[in-house]
Amino acid sequence: MKKVKTCRSCGSGELVSFLSLGRLPLSSTLGADQLATPEERRSLEVGFCKRCSLVQLMGDPAEDSPAPAQPMPEGLLERLMHSYRLGPHQLVLALEGSSPELMRQLMQAGVRVVYLEPHPERSKAASSKGIPTRHERFDRHYADLLREEGLRADVVLVNQLLSYSSDLNGLLESLAAVLKDTGLVVMELPYVRAMLEARQFEHFTHHQQHYFSVSALHELVRRHGLWLQRVEPLSEGYLRYYLGKTRQIESSVGWYMEEEQALGLTGAAYYLEFASRIAAVREALVALLTELRARGRRVAAYGANSQGTALLNYVGLGREVIDFVVDSDTSKQGRYMAGVHIPIYGIHKLLEEQPDYLLLLSGEPGEMARQYQEYLKRGGKFIVALPHPDILNPPIEQKIQIGI
Repeated sequence: MKKVKTCRSCGSGELVSFLSLGRLPLSSTLGADQLATPEERRSLEVGFCKRCSLVQLMGDPAEDSPAPAQPMPEGLLERLMHSYRLGPHQLVLALEGSSPELMRQLMQAGVRVVYLEPHPERSKAASSKGIPTRHERFDRHYADLLREEGLRADVVLVNQLLSYSSDLNGLLESLAAVLKDTGLVVMELPYVRAMLEARQFEHFTHHQQHYFSVSALHELVRRHGLWLQRVEPLSEGYLRYYLGKTRQIESSVGWYMEEEQALGLTGAAYYLEFASRIAAVREALVALLTELRARGRRVAAYGANSQGTALLNYVGLGREVIDFVVDSDTSKQGRYMAGVHIPIYGIHKLLEEQPDYLLLLSGEPGEMARQYQEYLKRGGKFIVALPHPDILNPPIEQKIQIGI
C-alpha cells in the first residue's frame, strides 16, 4: 500500500498518523467456498492534517468505492422550495448517489433536473423512473462540457461524494465552474466529531477517504471561491452543508467552528487521545468477553455489516469467543464474517440457541430491545462495545464493571 505523505486537501506535509486498525479484510462477508482462500487485506491507518484539520486515510483507498446511494433527505425538499425558493425552469444538477425520490419531487414542481450517475445499475434505475440521467462521472472535463452546453446550475446536490473523491480540489473546482453566481451546493457528510465522540473507530473504512469537520470543509471550499453558508444537523451523526459563491454566512457556521476549536478538533492532540481511548476499548472488550466465556456463558453478535467486520478484526474476536452472528439481511445469511470466519444466520437462530449475551455490532439498543423483546424476556442480555463496553439490562447476574 502506498502511504500518503501530503494532505489530499491542502497539500501540506504536516500529516500526523493517529490511528492504525491493522490489516483489515476488504470484504465484509465471505461465502463458504472462500474460507480456504487467502483473503485480501490492507492496512487501515488514519491521519490528521495539522494545517487544514482534514482527517483522511493514510493509504490508497480500496478500488471502486462509489459514494453511497442516498435515501430521501430529511427536510431538504421543503428548504429548497421554500427557504431558497427553487422553482420552475431552474436547474438542479444531481451527482452520483442522489435520491431518486427527491429528484422526482423536484421535477413534479417544475424544476429541471440533470442526474450524473457513473454507476450502471443506479443510472439504469433512475432512467427507468423518468429521471433525465447521464451515465457520466462528474469531473472538470465534464464540467467544461456542461458549460459548453450552456448549463449552469442553480443547485448542485453533492451528497457524500466529497468523502469518497480521490481529487478533492478537482471536485471543488468543477463545482465552482458549473454553479451560477447565485447558486447553491448542498452536501451531506458524516460529521467526524460525532464519530470520535462516540468512539466509532469502526466507521473508518478502506472505502471512505475523508472525514470532515466543519473547519476542514471551510478550509477546502475557500480555496475555490466558495463560502460555507449554513450548517444543519441531521440524524445519525451527519451534517448538511450549504455552499455558495456569496459571503452570506449564517451563525451556524461560526458556532460549529468555535465549538471545534474549543474542543480541540483543530489540533493533533485530540486525535491522539482518541486513539488511546480506542486501544482501551479493545482491551476492555476482550477482558469482558473472556470473563464471560470463563463463566461458561455463550455470546453471539448482531450485525453482519462492514463496521461489525472491522470491529471484530481489530479487537481480535473469532469463533473462540463469538458463537455466531445474526442478521436480518437474507443476502448475508449462510455466509461468514470476513477475517474471523464467524457464521452468519437469520434472526431465528437467536431464539433457537438463546445465547446468554448478544454483542451489538450495529443497531441502536433501544430499537433493538423493541424488536427482540422475546430474546430479552428469556433472559438474554445485550452488550455494547462503544463508546465503552457495557452489559445492558442485566437483571440477575452481577454486572461486570469495565472502566476506561
